[in-house]
Amino acid sequence: MSLRHSAPESPEGDTPTVVELLFTYARRLFLVLFITLAGGSLASPASAEDARIVKRLSFSQAAAALTLDLYLPNQTTDPVPCVITIQGGGFRPQNGQRFKPFAEHLARNGFAAALISYRGSPEHRHPDTLADVKASVRYIRSVADRYGIDADRIGAMGRSAGGTLAALLAVTGTSDDPDSQIQAAVCFAGVFDFVGRFTRQEQLAMQPNSQTKIKTNGQWIGTAFSPRDPQWLAASAITHVDPGDPPILFLHSRNDSTVPWFQSRDMHRAMTAAGVDAEILLYETGGHGVSPKHRNSLDDMVAFFHKHL
Repeated sequence: MSLRHSAPESPEGDTPTVVELLFTYARRLFLVLFITLAGGSLASPASAEDARIVKRLSFSQAAAALTLDLYLPNQTTDPVPCVITIQGGGFRPQNGQRFKPFAEHLARNGFAAALISYRGSPEHRHPDTLADVKASVRYIRSVADRYGIDADRIGAMGRSAGGTLAALLAVTGTSDDPDSQIQAAVCFAGVFDFVGRFTRQEQLAMQPNSQTKIKTNGQWIGTAFSPRDPQWLAASAITHVDPGDPPILFLHSRNDSTVPWFQSRDMHRAMTAAGVDAEILLYETGGHGVSPKHRNSLDDMVAFFHKHL
């Protein structure tokens, strides 16, 4: 498309000259930079049909790449709950952008959604990744009033490695760090017991590439696999369960050949045994993406958050 065809019109309806065009675009760029710098942030607002999006909000000083995109539902007057939205990806660094559909779905249903980035293997280990996720919760609480968020209603969701992190976020919260605590979580196909994943025959039988997974999981955990290794146990959410944990919904497909559905079953059992309000939905189809043929698992997530946030 030529510059002439795409040019904005002048007030009189004439096509502007090249000099006028350059002046117009330079002025617009100056205004954008001025507004951004005046707000003290490199955030840039965008828009979607069902949400207002504030992009690239820096939530941690641990790394410059740690930013989040905040999706805010349109047409709301009261403060809304917010869901930390955690992308999966083999425990490697993520920028969250593949999980836009999750954030959009949450915003469409009345939730704010924080689409976060985080550090991961091989450069960083599980304590760093979890620290990033917790930092995002603290940040959301710190800006809650500015963006119309209810700081007392923060949840988290994630799939695969993101589901693992959402569970760890939920069960490792302490009264010593109340600003990083959440009130509910939804975990899609997460790993919650790294030891059980590689020692129980029923789970090994569903993972044809288990030896590869031991190596890649070990890069994130930081040590060679051992059933009694403290780091493998610490990275397993199932070892942190106690009666004070928030409600969690586990969603898993029985035909998942990446993470066996027994992971969700066992974590659900551990939580209910501890007296925690936990729920589980198992689908016959959907694979590791937890996308069953005749049901929208995202709607199950939304229903749970409406109940608990």
